[in-house]
Amino acid sequence: MTNGYEFFKLEPKNSKIDSLRAEEKEGSKEIFFRIWFGLSNIEIMKTIFGSFAAAVSGISKPIFGFFIITIGVAYYHTNAKHRVGLYSLIFSMVGLLSFFMHTIQHYFFGIVGEKSMKNLREALYSVVLRNEVAWFDRPENNAGSLTSQIMNTTSMIKTIIADRMSVIVQCISSILIATTVSLIVNWRMALVAWAVMPFHFIGGLIQAKSAKGFSRDSAVAHHELVSLVSESATNIRTIASFCQEEEIMKRARMSLEEPKRKSKRESIKYGIINGIALCLWNIAHAIALWYTTILVHKRQASFEDGIRSYQIFSLTVPSITELWTLIPTVISAIGVLTPAFHTLDRKTLIEPEIPRDPKIEKIEGRIEFQRVKFNYPTRPEVIVLTNFTLEIKAGSRVALIGPSGAGKSSVLALLLRFYDPEEGNILIDGKDIKEYNLRILRTHIGFVQQEPVLFSSSIRYNICYGIEHVSETELLKVAREAKVHEFVSNLPDGYDTLVGEKGCQLSGGQKQRIAIARTLLKKPTILLLDEPTSALDVESERTLVSALESINGNNGFRTTQVTVAHRLSTVTNSDVIVVMDRGEIVEIGSHSTLLTAPDGVYSKLFRIQSLADV
Repeated sequence: MTNGYEFFKLEPKNSKIDSLRAEEKEGSKEIFFRIWFGLSNIEIMKTIFGSFAAAVSGISKPIFGFFIITIGVAYYHTNAKHRVGLYSLIFSMVGLLSFFMHTIQHYFFGIVGEKSMKNLREALYSVVLRNEVAWFDRPENNAGSLTSQIMNTTSMIKTIIADRMSVIVQCISSILIATTVSLIVNWRMALVAWAVMPFHFIGGLIQAKSAKGFSRDSAVAHHELVSLVSESATNIRTIASFCQEEEIMKRARMSLEEPKRKSKRESIKYGIINGIALCLWNIAHAIALWYTTILVHKRQASFEDGIRSYQIFSLTVPSITELWTLIPTVISAIGVLTPAFHTLDRKTLIEPEIPRDPKIEKIEGRIEFQRVKFNYPTRPEVIVLTNFTLEIKAGSRVALIGPSGAGKSSVLALLLRFYDPEEGNILIDGKDIKEYNLRILRTHIGFVQQEPVLFSSSIRYNICYGIEHVSETELLKVAREAKVHEFVSNLPDGYDTLVGEKGCQLSGGQKQRIAIARTLLKKPTILLLDEPTSALDVESERTLVSALESINGNNGFRTTQVTVAHRLSTVTNSDVIVVMDRGEIVEIGSHSTLLTAPDGVYSKLFRIQSLADV
């Protein structure tokens, strides 16, 4: 059985983003129908039941309009008491029926709306997680915008189904029933009464056009504030230490000024539009009343039928007005949903599940870069790696050193296939990295970043992250190797201690040790270390370097280590040291070999750092 959210993920005729945007005029219609195509058979049946209940609910106003005049005339009959009692009973029955039908319609539409919102959020979140890292580098795909899109934007689908469509069906039912009854009572009066309806339609269409543009602009304008709030919460310590609270508030006020100005303009515009609509509504009533007197005067209608037809029309006008008020909100909601569906339709440039290899049984860890050229997609004018060629033997320890911006960390990013090179190939065990199933390949690669990333949970959770069924023995083993156990054993809650958001309850060195323990537990064939000791003191650095150097012997698995480092003292025991500058390899060799060239780049750097450490 197909999951509900998969229906949302319909492949566009042309997967290119430019083509999708060229078809933006048709986008609203497409999105509206895709909302309904996203429903499972059970949800469709619930929608049908809800629509039937809404249609039955729509009979109350036409029936009231019909019988209220009948009751008024009944008072002049000899058996008035009996007639009024009968019609009062009918009114009571209609009231009870409306009560049950309203309950049923909102119950079913509410369930379907909530399920559709859940399905869309799940589908959108799944697609976001599948996108390549370069997509997240774009400014429009920051954390605040994506959070708003997944949580706030998707709620519009519930607004459309649960809060709008049930009432729209009810209004349409009321209008159709009123039209039919009016034609039966007096077709002349009915035709004239409904002939003035275009005035209401014109007002509604103007409202729809205005609401769509304003809603989209307002949503975009407030995204800036959402991003600012997210950024402020993340970097609150930096903001506080530099006393920038007032500056942040100034930026927040500025971000709210444009929506405020637009709101003022739109309020005036809406006031004028609603005033025109109300004026036309009263003119329509005046015409209907005037024509009623003409029909009665010409004896083409009785007083009772003329007033009855007018009353049905009069009580149905609010349904027409409500309908043309709801339609703009649906159009606006679809406009807000459009970016979410564009994200949903996007095809990631690096597909993690292709090729669909069942499993990679073994990786030895031999790595080869062949004439690789690379630049970041968001900065295509800056060449990061040029003709980069390097061979790394399985089980060896390789260090990448060089000045900032030399391309060292980019080498690790390419090995993890966060990005693909512009030119050249990257091989693992003689096989192009693009031929591996990416999700499975990454299970064989460990990665420790310069800035340790911890989740807002316990120390145990962070060490065991991504690994199922970890025994206490395994946990304690890697914790001791990464020098985590020493400080954790002194905490009241031990490994169940909560680290806080992004590990704010721990020091930088403690966070880095936990990140390294997490990687060691993974037992990777290839271990990538991006300045792993940058947050450690000298003593912690020495013990950690010692632990990393003994990985192959102590853990029973052979690991290829690629380390990016600024402190040369941490990589002197590496099998190969690669000196990089401006995306190219300028020197390569072991520590002792490179020191034999006194004028070499490595030799000079080592002497400078040795003097600085004295």
